[in-house]
Amino acid sequence: MRRHLVFVGPTLPQAEAAALLPGAEIRPPVRHGDLLRLDVGAGDVVLIIDGLFLQTAAVRHREITYLLQRGVTVAGSSSMGALRAAELWPYGMRGFGEIFRLYRDGEIDGDDEVAIVHGTAEDGYRAYSDPLVGIRIALRDAAAAGAIGADDARLLLDLAIALPFRSRGFRALETVARAHVPARVLEAFRSWRSAHDTDAKAVDARLLLAAAAAGDPELRPAGPGDRPVRNVHTWTFDMWEHRFHGAEHGDAWVADVDATAALRLIHPAFPDLHRRQVLSRVTGLDPDHPALAEQAVAVARAKGLDASGTDGWLTERDLAGPADEALVTLLVRACGMTHVRSWSRWDLPPRLRTPAAMDWGREVVVAARRCRERLLGPVPDGAPRRRFRAEVADQVIARQWGCDPGDLARHAWDRGIPDLPELRRLAEPFVPLLKSRQSGDAVMISDASAVTSVA
Repeated sequence: MRRHLVFVGPTLPQAEAAALLPGAEIRPPVRHGDLLRLDVGAGDVVLIIDGLFLQTAAVRHREITYLLQRGVTVAGSSSMGALRAAELWPYGMRGFGEIFRLYRDGEIDGDDEVAIVHGTAEDGYRAYSDPLVGIRIALRDAAAAGAIGADDARLLLDLAIALPFRSRGFRALETVARAHVPARVLEAFRSWRSAHDTDAKAVDARLLLAAAAAGDPELRPAGPGDRPVRNVHTWTFDMWEHRFHGAEHGDAWVADVDATAALRLIHPAFPDLHRRQVLSRVTGLDPDHPALAEQAVAVARAKGLDASGTDGWLTERDLAGPADEALVTLLVRACGMTHVRSWSRWDLPPRLRTPAAMDWGREVVVAARRCRERLLGPVPDGAPRRRFRAEVADQVIARQWGCDPGDLARHAWDRGIPDLPELRRLAEPFVPLLKSRQSGDAVMISDASAVTSVA
């Protein structure tokens, strides 16, 4: 069934938005990451009216084009929605209303045209200032109606533009204008506004919601008449998706970034699958090719590489084993590390990108959260989370991996983790779970072999 999701507040009260579009899912003003959290697909409709931009990163264009590429109808009006629609309408985002038209046609171009100060969700996102675009439209329409002169309207607009957006408003404009404009002009403008709806943002939002309720054919997904959306999945976008996308496990939300950390750190098949993935990139062979390691050694030797003089890349145990195996280990550690603080799920070996594997990772994350709360107690909102000392985390992880704590960095490299600080950052949320399991507590986690197998 088609879903309508509306990001709104403060342009309209959320209750009014819900009444104008019955059955819609009403969300707070959109911000960076919100669209990536949505479980939407072809046929669904996302309507953006309001968005945050100062206290958090604004919704990114690529997040919208990601939905467009998946067949989701995305439309905007009034505020952030009008701004993004004007920027992305060639690619199939639909725009409604006067403010969208002004942006699209280049009559306005500043983000501050729609910026206002507003309250919190608890305050109903109540507006504490007026947008410049609303003042602009009111002055234009008052002049067109003959309520004030064109020159006076132009002067008042210049005075409004000069006000900081946090302080803009019709009352503030009247205060500063007293020294520049005759009182009769201000009175005429005030009287005209009292007889007309000058909330341009609200007018446009109602127009968009009414169109959605009526099934307006203009609300359609990107199609043949639009520029195709290409190259959505950049490395940066994949990190965004990884950080914000996720799923429920039981009654808890688990982001992909946390589930994949569990897979990287705890899944027993990860080191071997990671090794195969790295060697596949080195050789160009399939990860399950039976001669993968031998071909990797041949490639390395053809380039003059060997395992001697590796300056700490290999442990004494590695060097004491077969020379070919030591060289393979060196290749995996040198070629398989990433120097980013947030991986994409595309960095996982293919067998661990499956829904079943990700569900296992989420199960581990939820179990770790429960163990942490049982061990350390709940963390009050806003309070810093208690952390384990580095040496405690190192000991727990070394025991989990079956290695000496002094060799922990090298074993982290076997999982693509570049250094001990990054390992500790990833591992810290899981320390209570691992400590509990290592002390014999029966913390139930599904069998990892049920979600993947190693050839």
